[in-house]
Amino acid sequence: PLLLPPNAFAHLRRQAAALAALRPRMSDCCRHHSPLPCARRAWTDVLDAFCTDEFGVKTRQFHCCRRTGAA
Repeated sequence: PLLLPPNAFAHLRRQAAALAALRPRMSDCCRHHSPLPCARRAWTDVLDAFCTDEFGVKTRQFHCCRRTGAA
């Protein structure tokens, strides 16, 4: 767990949660028969979920969440 005060730094908690969600999926991809497409799918799924969470709060969203498509 992160050592952050309980009443602040929510943006860092969302970022850490996204990285924590990515770790097991990437580990699974390493054992997959085609690891690169698996890793790309894992990354985009986790990033999409992170950006959905970011747009669900009334703070400035992380800069990458304003991009679309391959960007």
